[in-house]
Amino acid sequence: MARLREQVGDLLADRVAVGVLIRAFPPELVDRVVDRLGVREQRMRALPARLMVYYVLTMVMFFRSGYGEVWDKLVSGLAWAYPFTAEPPREMRPTPAAITYARKRLGSQVMAALVEEAAGPQVREEPGHVRVGGMRLVALDEAPLSLPNTPGNVSVFGYPPGGSEPDPVPQARVVALGECGTSAILGAGVFGAAFDETALIRELLRKLDPGDLLLFGGILPAYDLLGEVIAAGAHVLWQAGPEDDLPRLSTLPDGTYLSRLAGPAARPGSGGAPGLAVRVIPDAGEGPPAAGRPGKPLLVTDILDARVLPAEACVAAHASRWRLGDCFSTLDLLPPGGSAVTLRSRDPDLIRQEVHAILCCYQAVRLLVSRRPNGQTVPAAISHQPAEARRSARALPAWAPGAVVGLARDVRRRRLSGRAGPPET
Repeated sequence: MARLREQVGDLLADRVAVGVLIRAFPPELVDRVVDRLGVREQRMRALPARLMVYYVLTMVMFFRSGYGEVWDKLVSGLAWAYPFTAEPPREMRPTPAAITYARKRLGSQVMAALVEEAAGPQVREEPGHVRVGGMRLVALDEAPLSLPNTPGNVSVFGYPPGGSEPDPVPQARVVALGECGTSAILGAGVFGAAFDETALIRELLRKLDPGDLLLFGGILPAYDLLGEVIAAGAHVLWQAGPEDDLPRLSTLPDGTYLSRLAGPAARPGSGGAPGLAVRVIPDAGEGPPAAGRPGKPLLVTDILDARVLPAEACVAAHASRWRLGDCFSTLDLLPPGGSAVTLRSRDPDLIRQEVHAILCCYQAVRLLVSRRPNGQTVPAAISHQPAEARRSARALPAWAPGAVVGLARDVRRRRLSGRAGPPET
């Protein structure tokens, strides 16, 4: 009997996980994006575009499951949460080759569009991430991803530069723009480990609004991009690197000081422009001190008036910035003791599809968390942990009476009443 209860609990958790995805990306939204990008099938297929969108999302949610097991979980979840007009038969389990072909037919642009569709006002700001000085906090961050060692992946993404491993694997890097108050991803892109990301970052920075405060985590755009952000009316805050020359020009009453960041044209031998006026907050960054600089690293901002952005606000904003790595840890995609996620796709376009599907699942989790009753934790059902870990999760009593059980109750009510549409929480 106990074993039966465990199996039922695991089945419910898997179904609810699929329900969470459908709640975040309802069929109407998926169909609209599919039609806009022109990837809808031209004839009846066993694996239509809409179904493949949910398959790829489920594949990411159950990251360590094989293609066949993912199919079983998807079909079971769809039948429970939101039955299609023509529900895929349970006994029709497509081959891995058929799934790969259908994924290629779908392409990567649909997932990229869904990432941005899920961002915005539908996710509320969390109390611990309020605005600073009326400015919305937005962070730019990047993360590495290990890829299967196939000729296509090597050709498109390449190996990480300066690698000394005896058996290197190709690597992609993801750069994303995230809203700190909601943890929602505003945009993202994938590029090769050995390639320049300037064009991609420039495209992402166009999503900023005037008055935003842009934070950087592990990635600092080129000097001209900083100037473009400031010229567009946004502001910047970053941790100085050891190579940044920031002379103390004048000290302010709060202990910060004014300086100037030299641009390429102002560096020795160029005889050019004077650079960018900045304010430096000493001993405020994270990590060990930079070479030649005692104390903690420096924080740098273009906001020169300490009354607009006090030093303590700079420190708090930088420490609480959104981090792209949270996407992978939230979905439990990092291997035990590993530092990089290893994707399963062997084709470059499917790599991009898989990356954006990961970000979509993270958006779905953020939507669920933002709508949970105050004080409740993230459901264990949406954490991609092994079944044994989910069964032993102590968070279950905290969330069961609220968000997920409410979702299940609403879905069952809709099924009994014959109504169509995604479940509501």
